[in-house]
Amino acid sequence: MPIMTYRPDIDGLRALAVLSVLLFHAGLGVQGGYVGVDVFFVISGYLITGLLLQDMAQGRFSLRGFWERRIRRIMPPLVVMLLATLAAGWLLLLAEDFKELGQSAVAQALLLANVFFWRESGYFEQSADLKPLLHTWSLAVEEQFYLFFPLVLLVLRKFFPALLRPLLLLLLVTSLAIGIYWSRTRPEAGFYLLPSRAWELLLGALLAMTPVTFSPSRRWLPELSGVVGLGMILYAVFAFSTHTRFPGEAALLPCLGAALVIACGRHSIAGRLLALPWLVGVGLVSYSLYLWHWPLLVYSKYWASVPLTIPQRLLLLAATGILAVFSWKWVEQPFRRRVVCASRSSIYTFAAACSALMLALGCTLHFLHGVPSRIPAAAQIYAAGRSDSIFRKEVSLEQAQRGDFVILGGKQPRPPGLLVWGDSHAMALLPIMDELCKEKGVQGFAAVHYQTPPLLSYLPFGSYSLKDKAPLFGAAVIDFVRSKKIPRVVLTASWNYYFEADSGNHIRKALLETVTALKSAGASVWVMEDVPNQPFDVPRRLAAEVLFYHGDVNLIGLPLTTHRAESAQQHDVLQSLAPQHYTLLDPAGLFLNPQGVCRVAADGKTLYTDSSHISTQGARFLRPLVTSIFD
Repeated sequence: MPIMTYRPDIDGLRALAVLSVLLFHAGLGVQGGYVGVDVFFVISGYLITGLLLQDMAQGRFSLRGFWERRIRRIMPPLVVMLLATLAAGWLLLLAEDFKELGQSAVAQALLLANVFFWRESGYFEQSADLKPLLHTWSLAVEEQFYLFFPLVLLVLRKFFPALLRPLLLLLLVTSLAIGIYWSRTRPEAGFYLLPSRAWELLLGALLAMTPVTFSPSRRWLPELSGVVGLGMILYAVFAFSTHTRFPGEAALLPCLGAALVIACGRHSIAGRLLALPWLVGVGLVSYSLYLWHWPLLVYSKYWASVPLTIPQRLLLLAATGILAVFSWKWVEQPFRRRVVCASRSSIYTFAAACSALMLALGCTLHFLHGVPSRIPAAAQIYAAGRSDSIFRKEVSLEQAQRGDFVILGGKQPRPPGLLVWGDSHAMALLPIMDELCKEKGVQGFAAVHYQTPPLLSYLPFGSYSLKDKAPLFGAAVIDFVRSKKIPRVVLTASWNYYFEADSGNHIRKALLETVTALKSAGASVWVMEDVPNQPFDVPRRLAAEVLFYHGDVNLIGLPLTTHRAESAQQHDVLQSLAPQHYTLLDPAGLFLNPQGVCRVAADGKTLYTDSSHISTQGARFLRPLVTSIFD
């Protein structure tokens, strides 16, 4: 086993990885920059496995020593960042978000941040780019891997040396297969969880076990391989996007590229480029850069009613760099050089104390519900509007085929009155439909599924949608309408969302087919256009008005002219089929105030739960429009 020596080109590769991540998160034109995390995993697997094998070969390996090095490397700057993020959260976050921040701090202390964010990745959860500790998921993946990997390596090397590489290769292939499968069936799990990410670390580990040598007569080979590897990484950084299925087989490109650069870097122009002093300097502080950039971006966007400008984002990255240098010099280095906590027992005591502190703070925030008393009562009411919806329950394909739909108007036997069919925007409409069914003495039903429009012969594309099961779902709805003799059907959805990915011709054809099928089943059809979609998170924007701006909430909202312009395509297509095929309902006028703005609040309550879904209060706002359906 060759002795591991310092390689400046690997620090340069770290710099490339972290700069890709920073530019991606700052929205500065690097759409695939998230692959920098995968490059980090390969580097980590290579370096740590190399050190483990070196210690084992020299007879000085111990798990306590290994974990001491991990604690000194990872924990001190992480704890400082966590404390600063929690302190900022006290000043800046609304109660529900502050509570979640505490929960994520607990998860990080337990090395389960990736599991936490996976479980919190539901359709109605707050946008991922507003979770201050989201980036700690990758740290949790690494630490979970290194909980068992050193022991596995030790046992295999000692008792089954001939099986060491084959078994690790088998684990790598299995993990890659899981990643490819989950990227299609469980994309959130595939992104966050160790089973689908372990192969990236194992790739680096196997590279460390297989020293690469080159014949002097083939000096062109490492030169070419290093450049190809660097090109593979850069291609992924600039060509991938958030629409790329990841981290399935697409992750092979940056990971194999990183492996090629590591294997050939010292012998290629790619390695010499990566060893440039400024890149090495960025690589040295890359860990602190990664830790600090995300909370700064999140808190800067949290209260912003408009997107951050490019100069503002560049300024935030500059501030991240300053914080990273200070963190590296005054936190990372003193602990790694044993200036602070010189003994092994003291660093373990430090780790235990910090973990206990994070657990205590996080649990306190959870049980105190984010300490809402920090916030004025009016702001609390607006913020609470985020959860002001009582029908957030989707219907699966299996339920639809059994006729097991959401029931409106009570479960007691009543004549069927109507069926509401659509996506999550249809769910938001259900409170008023439920109330009207009770008043009219009829029973209603709702066939609703996230990101799935009420259309036959249309395959939705969203990660939460029914995808290729949607036609079967639609057929089940038509059968239910026919068998139950339901007289009225209301179709509504986030139409703009689907029109943006379609020229409109396909949707027009699918809508006409759907309405024809419903009318053949004996139902009259109403189609509702979407409510005005606001350009900001409404509950948080209203709370900000109370906390900071002290303005008139009636002046906040999307101008009607803007709404008409943004929804012109859906309006033209939907109107072109009415009234010959259905009755068209346009809710925009009900939201209009005298200032020409589509209002977002009424009677001290929010009309939206986010930027586009109406709240229960907002649904009741539509009573004059939807009452006509029952008449």
